[in-house]
Amino acid sequence: MLFDVQLLRGSALREYFPVADGLTPDGRHYQPADAESWHVLLEDERGRVRGCARYRPITAGFSQLGARDCALAKSKTFGHLLEREVENHIRRARAANLQYGEAGGWVLAPEIRGSTAAINIALMTFALADQLGGGMGLTTATTRHYSAAMLRRLGGDRLGGLPAYYDPKYGCIIEILAFDMKALAPQFAPKLEFFKSILSTMPIICGPRSTQPVPAVTGFPLAQRPAAKASALLN
Repeated sequence: MLFDVQLLRGSALREYFPVADGLTPDGRHYQPADAESWHVLLEDERGRVRGCARYRPITAGFSQLGARDCALAKSKTFGHLLEREVENHIRRARAANLQYGEAGGWVLAPEIRGSTAAINIALMTFALADQLGGGMGLTTATTRHYSAAMLRRLGGDRLGGLPAYYDPKYGCIIEILAFDMKALAPQFAPKLEFFKSILSTMPIICGPRSTQPVPAVTGFPLAQRPAAKASALLN
């Protein structure tokens, strides 16, 4: 399943870069952070992964974030401001006794873009973060396919008012958006509560040889989780 997630992300990159940097020979978009993250998957009726998102709990600070390597972080003008704003955001989360997280890898197959699937995957990721004790975090969102605009509709806001920037690695404009579950747009609250309520029916799948600790999902023992084809959580 993780292979299929990486393949879907690689396919999305190749839409704009026929020979995209950072892809494996078999076309996957592999990142070390995948092994440290939870992944929300959307499957079709044939069991194919058609959408995905990633959520990684952050236990350290700015140095642990994927955003530390973005083009804005390398800017002489904005790099130090980005680090300061991130650290301030993390401190606010810890003061509220909330887990801080970084979301990313939000990709949909072309045939379901523009549907409710995009919002549903984002909200399921929020529900997962909430179940893990989170509530605040950030993501780097492309303006391509209106991704950043959709996340701002959900309640995301540019971190510290930092500007959007062009990332040559992905060939697009990126916004760094901060999230606070308390600031979720009210119109999406009922659907978020619905996803929280069905989270107990979602399977958690772990690699049998994983050396990473498995994050606990409070209240839902793995042995009691029924199988579900619609979506899955992968660690």
